[in-house]
Amino acid sequence: MIDINSVVQFTEEHEWCGCLGIVVEDKGQGHPRRFMIAVPVPEKGTAFIYDDGEHIEDIGPAVMIPGEED
Repeated sequence: MIDINSVVQFTEEHEWCGCLGIVVEDKGQGHPRRFMIAVPVPEKGTAFIYDDGEHIEDIGPAVMIPGEED
């Protein structure tokens, strides 16, 4: 199940195929669903990609979340 702070990988049908990202926001519990996914891009920062859940696979919960203190 995909939740906030889930690590996901984009599937073959997506432009970002193979990339890993962290779900940072769930824009809606209904239909259509929209996840905002943070994808780190070396030397460029972070890209924020939206997906409805059809083109991402859940890898598991993130152990460390960038920008969070604890």
